[in-house]
Order: sequence, then C-alpha cells, then structure tokens
Amino acid sequence: MNCTVCSGKNIEVRFIKNGYPILQCIDCNHLFTNYKPTPQEVNEIYSDDYFFKGGAGYDDYTLEKDMLINRGEYYAEKISKYIVPGKVLDIGSAAGFILKGFENRGWNGTGIEPNQFMVDYGKQNLGLNLLQGTIEKIELSEKYNLIILIQVVAHIYDLRSSFNKISSILNPGGLILIETWDKDSWTSKLFGKYWHEYSPPSTLNYFSKKTLNLFLKQQDFVLVDRGTPKKSILSNHAKSLILYKLKESKYFKWLSKITNIIPDNVIIPYPSEDLFWALYKQAKL
Repeated sequence: MNCTVCSGKNIEVRFIKNGYPILQCIDCNHLFTNYKPTPQEVNEIYSDDYFFKGGAGYDDYTLEKDMLINRGEYYAEKISKYIVPGKVLDIGSAAGFILKGFENRGWNGTGIEPNQFMVDYGKQNLGLNLLQGTIEKIELSEKYNLIILIQVVAHIYDLRSSFNKISSILNPGGLILIETWDKDSWTSKLFGKYWHEYSPPSTLNYFSKKTLNLFLKQQDFVLVDRGTPKKSILSNHAKSLILYKLKESKYFKWLSKITNIIPDNVIIPYPSEDLFWALYKQAKL
C-alpha cells in the first residue's frame, strides 16, 4: 500500500471511521482511505439519498441553488485577474449550480456528475451541458481553459490517473481551481475523528495546504493563488450534519441540542477556518 500523495510506504492507521481505516502517511502526513469503489458502489454512494436524505450528504441539495450560484460567481470574479472567460469543466458538478455562476460571468460550461437525477435537474432547470459519469471513467474529447473541483478532490478514488486526464484536457495556459477542506485546521484538530469531512466511503483523501501542493507539484502544476472562501450553509444542511456527525461522540453530542433552536431554511455564514481554495497552472506548456 502506498500513500496517494507521495507514494510512500510508511503507513499507519490513524483511526477507524464508518468501518474504514483512515491511514496516515508518516513521510508526508497525508490522510487517506485505501478504498476504490466499483462503478456500482459509486452509484450507491452518490445515489439520490446523498442529495436528499441528510446524514453525510444533503437534506435537500436543490434548496442551496441560489447560494451555490452566487458562489460560482464569486469564484469567477476571484480568478478573473488570472484568466479571461473561456471553456470551463466542473468535475463533480451535482446539478451545476456553481457552474451556472461561472456561466453568468461569461464562461462556457460543461459539468461531470455521477448522479443521473442531478444531471437531469441541471439540464432541465438551468439549461446546462452536464454529462453523467466520473472523472475516473468518462472519456472527454474537448479541451478546457479552466477545470474546477469544488469540494470534489477528496472524493476522487484514483488521484493520479484522474489528474493525468485533467492535464491532458487542459489547454496551454489553463488553470485548475480546487476548493477543499483543510485537515490541518484548528477545527479538524478540535473535533478529531468527528470532524465533518471524515466521511468514508464518500470522502477518501484528506488534504492540507501542504499535501495538496505536494501532490499538484508532482503532477507538474504550480500554485498561482490561494485563500479562504466566503461560504454560507443552509440551516437544514447544518442541522443534518451536526446530528449525523456528533451522535456517536460522547464529548460533542451535547452540541446536537443546538439544532432545536436553529430555524429551517435560514442561510448561515460559515466561518471557513477549515476550508481553502487554491488556483494552479501547469508548470510545463
């Protein structure tokens, strides 16, 4: 077994989550789960329940439409000093709300999403070009100026193969925008194995700024910019996550009581201390 970031073999079990060992690379400190789902298992993990039944997923993903469109517009504006609008590929697009935000700012978008309901929703309600599949399996013939992975890189089960494909479909001078959770954040350290991002078999890799840079450098990408995003969360989603994540913790389950005083359908600002975005470009053209 090798580390998914540095390929090191000095691996230890950090803890067990949902029956899956969370492994730590002693060489680079990356955390990961040594699990590669079959296509059928991918369909089960990202079934409609993931988007509509709470737990580790969403209480109702479609209720976050406006927030996520705004987030796409936010990112399009954020990177506008580095690239002009062109063709953008959104990997793990869900219904394409973030992609729609990019289109609102002049981008020509395509999305990839394993869940067929989300693909159909984005096509029918937003007029988006969405393809059903995963980056690991889908065949793409076009090239793109920008590829975005918003809270997706942790879900990819074959990192090296996927980023080889990403490199092959990125135009010269193109950029990759990644948003992911920071396993070295204070929030992660406080909650330990009860941190919300530790959700195998949905999430499989747990990056820090350092390990993401290390992995992208090995794929011949260099860091262009990085920051902490503005993020909000719908109260329904927040309550669902709190109840699901803390129910098994004797230390933190008391926090679940706060869900009784949180109203439904309210937008809550998220402090984002454990979240970051990073923009990369290919080092070799």
